[in-house]
Amino acid sequence: MTSSDGSPAATTDRADHLAIGRVVRLLSEVRLAVLVVCIVSGVVKGGIGLLGAGIAVLAMLFSVMPARSWEQRGELFSRSGILLACDLVVTVVLLVLLPGELMMIYAAATVALFAAIVGTRLALFMATPIAMALLGAQGTSSDGLSWLVVATGAVGVLAMAWAGNALGAALRAQEAAARRAATGELRRAATLERVRIARELHDTVAGDLAGATMLGRTLVDRLVRDGADPRTLTLARRLAESCATAHTHTRVALGELRRAEMSPVEELTATVVDWSERTGVRTSVRVAPAVEDIPAPVSSDLRAILLELLENVRRHAAARRVDVVVELAGDTVRLVVVDDGRGIPDLEHVPADDAGHYGLRGIDERAQERAGSVRRSTPPGGGLRTEVVLRTDLDVEEVAPDGAVGAEVEVP
Repeated sequence: MTSSDGSPAATTDRADHLAIGRVVRLLSEVRLAVLVVCIVSGVVKGGIGLLGAGIAVLAMLFSVMPARSWEQRGELFSRSGILLACDLVVTVVLLVLLPGELMMIYAAATVALFAAIVGTRLALFMATPIAMALLGAQGTSSDGLSWLVVATGAVGVLAMAWAGNALGAALRAQEAAARRAATGELRRAATLERVRIARELHDTVAGDLAGATMLGRTLVDRLVRDGADPRTLTLARRLAESCATAHTHTRVALGELRRAEMSPVEELTATVVDWSERTGVRTSVRVAPAVEDIPAPVSSDLRAILLELLENVRRHAAARRVDVVVELAGDTVRLVVVDDGRGIPDLEHVPADDAGHYGLRGIDERAQERAGSVRRSTPPGGGLRTEVVLRTDLDVEEVAPDGAVGAEVEVP
């Protein structure tokens, strides 16, 4: 796990870390209970030596810490190879010094704990010496355990690696689903609020500005007919122009607010379709269904980059066709825009520092802010291919769930 530094990735890692807190505490408490019973039993029967008691007390420390303070110090335990190795060594020594049925439970709980924290592969590697110590110690003990029971216990210990990992993965998946649901609720609440503001602006400010614009134009016409002095006529025209400009800006703001009603798939698709209809350039757009789950800030940056790329095509490329693809891969979203226009002669020196490439520089800067990248190349036949990759920092499945609807549009 990475340290918690306030970034989205660190926040996600900490949420995953906290998600397994319940099972970590449970397994740690099981280990503590076994150790307490073994120490008490050894003292009563006189079968535990000073070394065994000391190792048992030391082992208790490795269970007390995650059981009592996993939320505060658990990351230290899970990220520290030294602590995990020490816990493993102490467990092996305990199995040798304190053979018995209870220690088989301790071994199984330990392996499950390791698996929940570090995963199956590393847990299996750590479980191997534990199983071997269990076979050796229990097979030579005087408790009368049969080899069948001991062997079954050793196999069970190894199997706990899969069980612990499955339990940890299920808890992390549950936490991720809860985060996605919470994010969805916040997004829906924000959407409803933006729609409410848009409606109020449309019903009040936009309507008033439209009326003021008409009155201003009427006033100018009336002053012209009445032969008003030039100064008064100039002021009236400026007033009418100001009202018209304010009305236009309000309509633009309403359009941006109304975009909140669209999903990321609809928004990106509509951006390409609207641009194509406005410019007359033939386009195709394919947006993967899984893009539906990207966070709103990432969707906003992606749309801004897409619009800038399309505007660059309109201003500089003289292209006849543009192809747009948006897809999700793990925790990154990839945007590819290909046109058949003039292209860029010197791709190695783009973006330049001159004023003609501020748009390209802005795209690079947005990608860097999202820990992403921008790659430009010349496709076969000429033109320009731009690939932009942004981090989403979400646990999004690469394959969309059944029933998800993406978008693939061909605009002639």
